[in-house]
Amino acid sequence: MLLALSLFAVVSVLVEIGGYKLLLAVSDIGPTSWIMSHIIIPAARTLALVAFILVAYPVLFGINTEVSISDLLATGKMRFTHLVNVVFFLSLLLPVLPIFSRWPALVLPLQGIAAATMLFRWWASTQPAIDIQFWPGWSAIGAMCVLAFITHEIAKQLSHQLEKWLDTRLEIEGTGTLIYRTVVMIMQVPVILMYSLSLGEQFR
Repeated sequence: MLLALSLFAVVSVLVEIGGYKLLLAVSDIGPTSWIMSHIIIPAARTLALVAFILVAYPVLFGINTEVSISDLLATGKMRFTHLVNVVFFLSLLLPVLPIFSRWPALVLPLQGIAAATMLFRWWASTQPAIDIQFWPGWSAIGAMCVLAFITHEIAKQLSHQLEKWLDTRLEIEGTGTLIYRTVVMIMQVPVILMYSLSLGEQFR
């Protein structure tokens, strides 16, 4: 898990810094800037999140298993492609829905939860049949929502505090968004873990 978290943190930082620099470079080119901000950068974030989910398996679910992640992906047809497509589609769909434009704290956790659900369902199909519950219960949902909002607010406050310092050091403006996107991707991982571990409890 430590490897997965470290990898996700490093990749998230690189994605956000790279995306920030690319957006600055094409800021005067309308169509290119739109494609970059709405397709290419979200796609890179999607790959970072999917990579975390795959590397964190099976610890992600708190289980011990002999089924490797490569075997799990190879068992079904185009599973990796489907996984990436679903998470990427959510990255495009959720932000335009009114509820998520008001509560952006829920977007990243829902993407991670969707990816974790798909992976767990594939793994569960290799085990003796049991009645799997993907709904963790209202109390768990409430706890995840609270945690999502708390980590989201921490990311906002941290980005606000660091923005002036980083703007001065780099002699540029507007790094607050860069800091926020980087921090929020990392800090909302516990929400995903809370859900994924609740799935694995059914096999313990």
